[in-house]
Amino acid sequence: MRTPSHTEHAVSPVVGVMLMLAVTVMIAAVVSTYAGGFSGGADKSPQSSIRVIPNINEHRIYFDHSGGDPFTLNSIEVVLRARDNKTSLSVLDIGGKVIKFDEVGSTSIGDKTIQAGDTFFIEGIGSDTGMKFGSMILINNTKISWLVIDKETSKTIALGSFYL
Repeated sequence: MRTPSHTEHAVSPVVGVMLMLAVTVMIAAVVSTYAGGFSGGADKSPQSSIRVIPNINEHRIYFDHSGGDPFTLNSIEVVLRARDNKTSLSVLDIGGKVIKFDEVGSTSIGDKTIQAGDTFFIEGIGSDTGMKFGSMILINNTKISWLVIDKETSKTIALGSFYL
């Protein structure tokens, strides 16, 4: 009967450690790939600098895109707040809450891209004390807060306030 040498005894533990290491690396790769899918899928919403200019004589609120990411009119919604009142407006509200929701100077039909240097506006109905958007009336000498929101991500593109 032959007795095992030192080299034959050492092979078994080394192979076992290598197999455990390989299994651990494979499990770590699978877990990181699976977990990475959760964070990588988030869409980025546009961020822009917008200046708002109300014009009570025209019953319009102008939104001047002064820098940042471009966006399309169909992809946004404008939220107006005055005191306890709030309304959300989009191109889908034309003929309802708004008369017009358009780019200044545009004659094209379809979705319009607004980028730095462009201006879009929302036009409401004139009233004796201000302008009306749906059931909300913006009254003279009132602070109005506004938000431009990306509809796809529900994140704010720009926000601010003005006095009518």
